[in-house]
Amino acid sequence: MTIDDAREATKEAAAAAMPVADHLERLRLRLAEHFPLDGDRLSQWTDDPRERLHAFLRLFEQLFDLTSRKIVRGLLTLSGETISNLSLQNQFRRAEALGAIDSAERWIAIGSTRNILVHDYPINAAAQAKRANLAWEDTPDLIAFTRSAIAWLSAQGHLA
Repeated sequence: MTIDDAREATKEAAAAAMPVADHLERLRLRLAEHFPLDGDRLSQWTDDPRERLHAFLRLFEQLFDLTSRKIVRGLLTLSGETISNLSLQNQFRRAEALGAIDSAERWIAIGSTRNILVHDYPINAAAQAKRANLAWEDTPDLIAFTRSAIAWLSAQGHLA
C-alpha cells in the first residue's frame, strides 16, 4: 500500500466513522432510561428496546473496528510508523505517543469490551445485561477517542 492509498483509506474511514459515532451517541441517549441494566429488567423488555440495544452493541463494535483497524493504523502509517510488526495494543501505544489518542490503556480496555461483545453469546439475561453495561460505560470514551483521532489527523493535514 502506498502512502496515497493509506491517505485515501484513512480519509474514507474517518468519513465513515463520524456518522457511526453520531448515531451511537443518539442511540445511547434513547436508551439512557434503561441503564444501568439488570437481567430482570432486560428479560421483561419488548422488541423495541431489544432492537435498540442490539443496534447499540453492533454500532459499538463497528466504531471500535473502524477506529482501531482503519483510523489508528492509517494515522500511524501517515506519520511514518511501521506497523507491520506491531500488535494492536502497541499500535495504540504509538498513537498515544504521537498525541493522537489520550490513553492507550483505556483503548485496550475498550478493545476488551469489544471482544466480549463479539465473542461471548450469553443466553442468561444477567450475563447479557452485564456485557451491555460494559459497552454502555465505554461508549463515551470510544466516541471521544474516535473524534480525537480524526481531529488529530485533520490537524496534521492528513484529511485535506
